[in-house]
Amino acid sequence: PQPPAPKLDQIRPNVEKIAVSAPPVETEIELSGAGFSLGVSEGEFLPLAKVAPIYPERAISRGIQGFCIVEYTVTRQGSVANPVVVEGQCSHDVFRKPSVQAALKFKYKPRIVDGQTVDVPGVRNKFTYVLED
Repeated sequence: PQPPAPKLDQIRPNVEKIAVSAPPVETEIELSGAGFSLGVSEGEFLPLAKVAPIYPERAISRGIQGFCIVEYTVTRQGSVANPVVVEGQCSHDVFRKPSVQAALKFKYKPRIVDGQTVDVPGVRNKFTYVLED
């Protein structure tokens, strides 16, 4: 149902007008020679898709739990390059291979510097392996 129309007590068409100015607004729009940009000329890399590693059958059958930290480069295209297990940062060798394989499947929004995508070396991800009861 429609709400009732508002009723005005008095209508005075000869009343002076009141000027109301708009408050200042700040935007991220940058004008450039070729048009405009919405503030995307700079930006950090962001994960778009992260794939969980496959829990090794051998670890499951033996009740092994743990973690593995993998370091890699996020490329200009948003993929992962050169993943390696950080020395001393993998609780059991059985987790090394599935952690590296999972890292290779990650996808990122690349880092943007001066309007260009750039590689980001030294990115680390910790894979945690926990058996559910």
